[in-house]
Amino acid sequence: MMIKIAVIVLFALQAAAPSPIWAQKLAPLPVEDAINTREFGQFVTPIKFSPDGERLAYVVTDNRKMVASAFATETYARTGVVWSATGADIWILNVKSGQTRNLTQGIGNNWFPAWSPDGRYLAFLSDRDGSSESKLWVWEVASDTLKKISDARVRTGQDLQWLPESRGLLVTILPENIRTEDYVRKSRESASSESEGRTPGAKVRVYKSAPASHDGNVAVKSDPWLLTGPSVDLVVIDVKTGEARPVLRSLDRLGWYLLSPDGTNVALSRPRRFEKPGSQQILWDIDVAFIATGEQRSMVTDVRLAFGGASFSWSPDSSRLAYRASGLLETRGDCYIVDAKGGTPLRVTTFPSGGMVFTQFPPLWDTSGGYVYLIQRGTIWRASTVQTQPAQLADLGPFEVEEIAAGTAGRLWSPDSGRTMIVLSRDHKAKKAAFYRVDLASGRSTKLMEDSQCHTCVNALYHVMGSPSGDAYYFSEDAQHSPDLWSADSDFRAPRRMTHLNPQFDAYQMGAVQLVDWSSDDGDQLRGALLLPAGYERGQRYPLITWVYGGESISDRISRFGLGYDGPFDLQLFATRGYAVFLPDAPQNLGTPMADLAKTVLPGISKVVEIGVADPDRIGVMGHSFGGYSALALLVQSNRFEAAVVSAGYGDLVAHYAEMTVNGTAFGTSIDEGGQGKIGGTPWEFRNRYIENSPIFYLDRIKTPVLMVHGSEDTAVLPYLADEVFVDLRRLGNEVEYAKYDGESHSPSSWSYENQLDVASRWIRWFDKYLKAESSK
Repeated sequence: MMIKIAVIVLFALQAAAPSPIWAQKLAPLPVEDAINTREFGQFVTPIKFSPDGERLAYVVTDNRKMVASAFATETYARTGVVWSATGADIWILNVKSGQTRNLTQGIGNNWFPAWSPDGRYLAFLSDRDGSSESKLWVWEVASDTLKKISDARVRTGQDLQWLPESRGLLVTILPENIRTEDYVRKSRESASSESEGRTPGAKVRVYKSAPASHDGNVAVKSDPWLLTGPSVDLVVIDVKTGEARPVLRSLDRLGWYLLSPDGTNVALSRPRRFEKPGSQQILWDIDVAFIATGEQRSMVTDVRLAFGGASFSWSPDSSRLAYRASGLLETRGDCYIVDAKGGTPLRVTTFPSGGMVFTQFPPLWDTSGGYVYLIQRGTIWRASTVQTQPAQLADLGPFEVEEIAAGTAGRLWSPDSGRTMIVLSRDHKAKKAAFYRVDLASGRSTKLMEDSQCHTCVNALYHVMGSPSGDAYYFSEDAQHSPDLWSADSDFRAPRRMTHLNPQFDAYQMGAVQLVDWSSDDGDQLRGALLLPAGYERGQRYPLITWVYGGESISDRISRFGLGYDGPFDLQLFATRGYAVFLPDAPQNLGTPMADLAKTVLPGISKVVEIGVADPDRIGVMGHSFGGYSALALLVQSNRFEAAVVSAGYGDLVAHYAEMTVNGTAFGTSIDEGGQGKIGGTPWEFRNRYIENSPIFYLDRIKTPVLMVHGSEDTAVLPYLADEVFVDLRRLGNEVEYAKYDGESHSPSSWSYENQLDVASRWIRWFDKYLKAESSK
């Protein structure tokens, strides 16, 4: 039976292609153009509207300013600059005229913009004063001046929050009595490791376990990362005087904090412990503190929340909190309401158990505070905040709801005074997106706009936002066009692009994409995204690079620019050089991740050969992190690859399970026991699974030339894991090259500009050497 091939050519909206197609060059995209990019700041508040809706502030980062130390824990401890703010500027968009302006002009790093409620100020964090530490600054709109308002050393990973009267901001800072270097030293320490030197002059770091007692009173502890850190003070900084008035002191466990709408209280989520060893599920406490006195009240304890603990929100009248159970072990995702004065939480939903629920978004309140709105497995639910009476508001059929348009302060945005909501949805089978209007009384839905773009691919907490003027703002990109910010009226008529971050891409003809279907060796129907070479001609066969990542449906990246990999990973670098690039879905089962990769990926490659795109004699494979493991797993099971790139990969699950960072944490245990490693337990429970799924024990089967790349300061996949693979391949006499980049972290997309240029060029040269007759640069 012939398998149907579904082809989806992802057209951008007309305005997304500023240069006509005939003006674009059919030429290799220069590595410099792919690396020399600007992007919306990841998780550093990309969009904030002024209260009058006339201006919009957003954060843009310049990849050329990325530095090797940006990801280091000590860098944040010393400077207060979060990694995603490196090279960041704050831009201002005039909503009516469409004119943009770089407010901070590339001086220092600038992030977390926040408008004062009266619209007079835009507060932000910056290290632009030359001190190399994060301080609080404001732009005074009327005088068009920037000024530092305090020398308090800010340490926060979330938005600045204004008090309602616009006099002060809530933020966390270093305690006054601690030197910055002492704070950095404390950031290195943890409960499981400490520096001890009992002999004068000795320098030693001692790690200690907490042994399980025979009576079971002491639980085994093996955390994948630290839940504690050096203490910070939660303060209110006065805008006029710069005085920092303490609210809470010496907080060493802090997830998320949120000021109540009336400015009288602050809610805080505090990580308590990991639910069990080998798990990434955290149990949290939620407390409320009175701003005026710092008096604290415990709301709930030992609840499951998503990473960061941000899945809670205040009611509009500041009397209640809504939170949602979530995380890697949560299977229901129920919503709870608790009175800010304390008491037993009310569960307002009773969702059935089934499947992982992982959501970062808190419940959205309506303006009356009578209902909260949630997304549960692709449908919209409304729950009364005073009784257990949830109702499914809307089911959009094949389109699954991804996001409800939000306003400010955890509230639902409605373009017509509470009659309807706007939602963003996606048909994952057809790879289409659609915006809908949903009537809040009847649940009736109306499709406003459908396209083949990705609107959720920018790393932001929210991707569709309502402005005070009633327009909707959203992000948009596709495989051939990089992300930009767009706006439309509430009916999504005549969408307008508001930004143009990377005009250098307009000059080049990019590769188009298509969707490919095939059957796995077990008979399961699978899909893959195929990026065609720029200037693709039907009937001509091209060298194929297979990008792999076990366990992920990476065909969903079909609507992302460069298929969702930026910087040196931008796959258009290969498409514009005459390569086809294939991203196959690769589902995995418990206990058999390595064998499953061969059963799913190899038939997919055969399908790309069968449809006439790939040259069967010129096939390569590439992967990063768990994708690097996936590439090695394929290499030991097939000799059809002529070249391979393994980036930040590993081949030994036993060694990966036991990797330990300097602070004593062990990330690999949670990955292999209960995460993407798919082993399902410890090496003592499943010894054979760890061996059978470790490529290291089968490296003698590899005949493919392998290029390995790793950052020397990678704390996610420790470099010794790559060292092991290189040493073994070298001993076996395989052709292997190993590039270890000094001072760099896990992802090359976050490396220094020079090293990004080097590694992208290295990958291109490697594949050109083995998959092409001649090199092209």
